[in-house]
Amino acid sequence: MIFVEALEDDPESLDIVVTILRSQITIFRTVKVSAAKRDLTLQQFGVLRLLSQKGTLPMKALSDELRVTPPVITGIIDRLEEKGLVKRTRTSQDRRTTEIELKESGKSEYRKIQADYRSSIHESLQRSLLPVEQETLAKLLKRFVRAIPVQ
Repeated sequence: MIFVEALEDDPESLDIVVTILRSQITIFRTVKVSAAKRDLTLQQFGVLRLLSQKGTLPMKALSDELRVTPPVITGIIDRLEEKGLVKRTRTSQDRRTTEIELKESGKSEYRKIQADYRSSIHESLQRSLLPVEQETLAKLLKRFVRAIPVQ
C-alpha cells in the first residue's frame, strides 16, 4: 500500500498511524483467507455481509455501498446466485429494479466465514494480549473510531 510506505519514509510520521494501517491490512487479509476457504472473494463476502446486516437490498444500493460499478455488482451477484447464496427478485412497483435477497445457504456461509476469521483474530489476541489489555484495546479503539471525522 503506497500510503503506508509513504508514512514509513517520513521520519515525522507517527508510528501509531502505520501500526493502525498495518493492523487493518492484516485483518482484511484474514477475512479474505476465511472467505477463500469457502470459495468466495472478499467482494462476494462483502455482499453477504451487507445483506445479512441490512436485509434485502436493490442492486443499486449494493453497488453504492461497495463502491463498485453496476456491471461489477452484476458479476458478483451472478456468481453468488450460481452458488445458490442469493436470490434476485424484480420489484412489483418498478420492474427495472432488482432486489437481492440472502438465501438461508448465504446466511449460513456468512456465519461460517465470520466465525472463522473471528476465531483467528481472537486466537491472535489471546496469544499477544492479556484479557485486561484486550479490554483496554477495545475501549481505546472505540473511542478513537468515534473521534475520526467522516467525510
